[in-house]
Amino acid sequence: MKNVILGTTALVAVTALTAGSANAADKIKLNVGGYLQTSFVAASYDNDDRLPTNIRHEGEVHFTGSTTLDNGLKFGVNIQLEARQDADQVDETFMFVEGSFGRINMGSENSAAYLMHYAAPAPVVGFVLDDNNANASGLEGVVTSANATSDADKITYFSPRFSGFQFGASYTPDSDWESGQDSPYSPLQAEGAGEEAYSLAANYVNTFNKVSIAASVGYEIVVEEGVGRDDDQQIAVGGQIGYAGFTVGAGYKFTENDGGVADEDRHDLSVGVTYGQGPWTVGVQYARIELDDASDGELDAIVVGGKYILGPGVTAFGGVQFFEAEDDLEDNSVGGVGDSATVFFVGTALSF
Repeated sequence: MKNVILGTTALVAVTALTAGSANAADKIKLNVGGYLQTSFVAASYDNDDRLPTNIRHEGEVHFTGSTTLDNGLKFGVNIQLEARQDADQVDETFMFVEGSFGRINMGSENSAAYLMHYAAPAPVVGFVLDDNNANASGLEGVVTSANATSDADKITYFSPRFSGFQFGASYTPDSDWESGQDSPYSPLQAEGAGEEAYSLAANYVNTFNKVSIAASVGYEIVVEEGVGRDDDQQIAVGGQIGYAGFTVGAGYKFTENDGGVADEDRHDLSVGVTYGQGPWTVGVQYARIELDDASDGELDAIVVGGKYILGPGVTAFGGVQFFEAEDDLEDNSVGGVGDSATVFFVGTALSF
């Protein structure tokens, strides 16, 4: 029932905003965009039987479009299709409406706390350390943004920006459900342990005497049910400062009851600095995980590398990553892959 009420309320609100105005706007036409990243990777793992060399590629095709009505309201759509076979073949898919009141997203998209987060700048494309498992090693990934609900269906509001400040909030009726799985009314779509979720965020962006500043804070909570489970709560902060080609930044997240498991906490940290002039950028990024659970796991990682814009939509990149992980479990690993890794990579990123 709460899903029906939420959808109906949103439709009534939008209808009220648009009622009484003549509509001479063009029908929405979809544009095609996206990206593809392909890399050659040579790696050495201490406790793993993975291929020492391989080719890795990742990409998405984006279908986007919008139209602006005579009353100034802008409606749009965003559909992101994975560029290769994937369990989640369609990534985010949502619609939005924006105007002088701000912006509203509705559908399968990340939360306000995730989208408004700032963290350490990355010197390379694709194999960044602060982006879940996007790093080149396959070891546990660092995430300093609040991402407890990921792409679960939700409604998100972003305020207009006032004097550099912006605020956002998200409501997720069921953190276990995402469109494209089963119908929420199907008996196959069993209720999971995660219930509704809430996200709050704020950030600040401004420039003073050629010094750019960006800072953010976010909070997310997933209401959990069941024996041995407790509410998953995440608090994230981050920021960046830029001047004369240099960008310095950091991000940190504390997770209480990680994954809804009672008394299992986690700390994610990233710090980085980049320097760029014209088409090229170089830099270094450091990341760390601390697990306060049965494993008492720790992971430290660093990437050194750079990227060069060869032309419109074409970027070459390369670098090396070092990982060192340990915990109290038998496999002596964080994430169950290996306890250390050295990874060299070189690749090309295309955007279209």
